[in-house]
Amino acid sequence: AVVSTQSTGGGGGAMGAVTADSFGDKSEWYRNITKPDWNPPSAVFGPVWSILYLLMAGAAFIVWRNTGFCEQPIPLTVFFIQLAFNFAWVLIFGVARSLLWSGIEIIVLWIAIVATMVLFYTVKKWTCVPLFPYLVWVTFAAVLNWTLWQMNKDNPYIHT
Repeated sequence: AVVSTQSTGGGGGAMGAVTADSFGDKSEWYRNITKPDWNPPSAVFGPVWSILYLLMAGAAFIVWRNTGFCEQPIPLTVFFIQLAFNFAWVLIFGVARSLLWSGIEIIVLWIAIVATMVLFYTVKKWTCVPLFPYLVWVTFAAVLNWTLWQMNKDNPYIHT
């Protein structure tokens, strides 16, 4: 329980602290890329991700309580793999400033989320439900990522 909560919420908080200057209004590169009109304000991302990490941790906790790490290790292993892809996207997008590679990586993340949801469903049917908002947000983020890449292909502030 503690492991899933700390790695999900704590990992998200740690990534936020490490990359705080790589996103939003604090980031020169992010301020200088062209964005669509429907790009959310920077202030939205922190609260949304806090809620999503809490939902992920809750779902992982329920799976852990039902299976532990030894009885059925695959659902939680895939969960932690998708969490690693989540953190990797932050680094590729915000730190490396690669809209192309982050767009490719977010597709892999999306597939890993779906795999996690399917595996959580096999443990306890409703444990995939808290991951639906996460999947919806990452779907939106993928569309935004690809739109940003299309709008900024020639922008010197990004790396392809």
